Amino acid sequence: MAESGPLSNDDWFAANLLDLVQRYPNQWIAVLDGNVICSSSSKRRAQGEARRVAAGRDFSLYFIEPSMLQMGFARRRPPPEDQGP
Repeated sequence: MAESGPLSNDDWFAANLLDLVQRYPNQWIAVLDGNVICSSSSKRRAQGEARRVAAGRDFSLYFIEPSMLQMGFARRRPPPEDQGP
């Protein structure tokens, strides 16, 4: 059985989105190896700090919108039961 490697930044972001929305609303965050390495309300500042912290390693930059809590996370209601004739 093959071992699964660490999550990509995108996969980690998706898996932790609810927590991130609560902790970093209206912020830019940089993610490296499953960790938030910096956050800022300014994309330029977040990017600059992330480059310094990442020291040449690849990181991902995301903007956290509070409305993300409402996007795609609501449970789908089951279809009404067939009432029949």
